[in-house]
Formats: sequence, structure tokens, C-alpha cells
Amino acid sequence: MEHVLPQHPAQAWYEQLATETEDGQTPEDLHKALVHTLGNLTLTSENARLSNHPFRRKQEILEGSALLMNQEIAAAPGWGSAEIHQRGQALADRAVSMWPGPGQETSRRAAAEEWSGWADVRAALIAMPAGTWTTYGDIAELIGSHAVPVGNFLAGRAGVLNAYRVLNASGQVSPAFRWADGTNPGDPREIMAAEGVPFDGNGRAHPSHRLSAEDLAALLGRNLSDSEPPALHGNDAASGATAVRERANRFTELLRTNRPDTADAVLALLRSWEDMGQGCRLEYGRATETSCFLMVDREITSGSRTVWPFAIYPVFGTVEVVFQHMRTRAPFDSPQLRQEFLQRLNRIEGINLAEAKLELRPSFPLEILASQANEIREALTWFVGIATGQLTA
Repeated sequence: MEHVLPQHPAQAWYEQLATETEDGQTPEDLHKALVHTLGNLTLTSENARLSNHPFRRKQEILEGSALLMNQEIAAAPGWGSAEIHQRGQALADRAVSMWPGPGQETSRRAAAEEWSGWADVRAALIAMPAGTWTTYGDIAELIGSHAVPVGNFLAGRAGVLNAYRVLNASGQVSPAFRWADGTNPGDPREIMAAEGVPFDGNGRAHPSHRLSAEDLAALLGRNLSDSEPPALHGNDAASGATAVRERANRFTELLRTNRPDTADAVLALLRSWEDMGQGCRLEYGRATETSCFLMVDREITSGSRTVWPFAIYPVFGTVEVVFQHMRTRAPFDSPQLRQEFLQRLNRIEGINLAEAKLELRPSFPLEILASQANEIREALTWFVGIATGQLTA
């Protein structure tokens, strides 16, 4: 729980509040009246970074949040009495519509009896960043269901936020889509386009902005794949040098079998990564599809801390850019640095990563890693320089 207006503010906050006080009211009085109200509270995992900073610094941190309500705070022109009261009223109105009281259309008993899978659907849709979309099939995979009952649920339940962001497998609004709460805010495609989702001439949303089942799981704090290098799970016997060599050989075998046209170029780039020095090495996953991770070991005062830019999957033929993991590891816990890395990658022909996925693991085809190896190597050199402190942002 974060207090946007801090509980123990610096003088600059009091100077701002002094411009909004009423007759006979001190800035300290106004602070006491506002600080613990609904409009001033939000949810975040960044409490330590937010601290008692001025609002401008808090905006920079919150704009990278996966929660829409934090993005709304980051977009506010300032943070004082008017903004806190306005946000408090808006949150109260939304709470009343989502959790009706006794005697209203949806009873407490009915809500309590709802299957936990539908609760996961609601939570995932709330967590979706603006500018992204998903499919009925992705949601079904997330909860272990089927696209048809997912569609029926979204069409028949009022109060499911962001249901309009769920499209069919081709990225189009389903012909059966209906606003379930009796209102009609407009064309879902126009709403999503205003949020940042690009559409082609046939009304299909661009796949770079699609959230897969794994992306949705990540938003809920879960993992559906082998998305972390095994070295981070502990120093058990299976993580010894022999096991690493075996996994490396398995990765090479899978790469040459499934991606023979790109294998040599990809392996050459991986060798150049190891040749960079500065703590650059390779790790390999334990799953059936042995993945490869480009690791950088950073020496910091508390010991060695690892950060990595890519996870490579030789069967699916994808390169994941692991912003989800970078965001918890210095120096890439800075949204500005992650955004800079994304922009450097997007300048490479064939790569189009959505900024809305800056908290997730967007991917691009392995063929691009092979065909644009020199440009990608330049981006990785920048990444290593920032990670090791050789370069500054």
C-alpha cells in the first residue's frame, strides 16, 4: 500500500499544500485530512523506491506500472487536494459498481459462489496494461478452460473490467461481442486504438501488442514456462559444470534440428556474447525445450547480482526480451533504462516490441537474431555497458 502524498512529507509537499488550504487551515491540517483517504492510496511493489519523493519522481516510477490506476496517477498534472478528492470519488464509484450491496442486482452470495477461475480472469483483465489485447484462447489456457465458456462468461457477466480487450484468434472483435452491463461506451476497436493498440486495414490488432497466456500469468505473479535460468533456483547438484555442458549440448542440438538455417549465426552471436567478458556468460534451462539465457554477473557491494536481456527458445524459434525480470534488478529497475533498451531494439529491422509490454516478456523471431546479428550485438553491448557501469544513461 502506497501513500502518493507521503505520510512524512518533505517541505516541498507542505509548500504545495499551502496553496490549497482554506481559511484557518494549515498545510499540516490539510495533509492530515488527505493522507489516509482512498484517493491518496494505491497498490505497488515499488514502495521503497517511491519513498517520500516529490510527485514528479513518483510519476516517473508509476508510469511503468502494470496497473492502470497507477498509470492514471502518473498522468495527473499535479497531486493535491483536488486530484485526491477526484480520484477518491472515482474509485468509490467503481467499487460500488463492482460490489453491489444487498438487494441490488448481484448478491453477495452469488459473488462468493463464483468459480475461482473466473476470479483469475477478472484479475488478469484488470492487470492488463493499456495498449494491449489478448484472446479468448489465451484466457482459457491461463485458467484451464476453453474459449467458448470464456466468451460466454465475458458476454454474460456485468462488471468485468476491460472485457473489450479480449479478441478472437485473428485479433478482431468477435461478432458476438456485447457490452454486458447494458451501457455502450463505443466501438471496442476505437477504444483500444485510443489506448495504443494498432489495427490493420482489416480490423486486426497488431500481434506485437497481444498478451499470451504466459504474459497474463506473469501479471498475476505466476510463471507458465521455464523463464528463469536454473542458477537462480539454488546451488543443487544439477547446476554443476557437467550439467551445464549437457544442457548446452542439448540446446545446440535442438537449435540445429529445428532452426538449421539460423543455427550457425545464432551460435556465433552467443560466442561473441561470451567473448565480451565483463561477467557475460550463458546459462541453460531445464525444461524439455532447453532455453538459453544471456547472463551478466554484476559485482556490487552486497555480492554478485545477475541480470539478463534475452531468453532464447530453439524449438519455438523466439527470443524473449525479459523486461519482467529486469524490472527487479538494478540498474534496469529504472523504467527509463528498460525503455531505452526497447527503443534500441525497435530500431532494428524486423523488431517491433510494444511499449505496453515494458513489464512483461515480449519476443521477436529467432531469424531476426540471425539476420540482424551486428545490430543486435550493438544493442547488447550497450546493455552490458549499462549493467556493469561502464556506460551511463
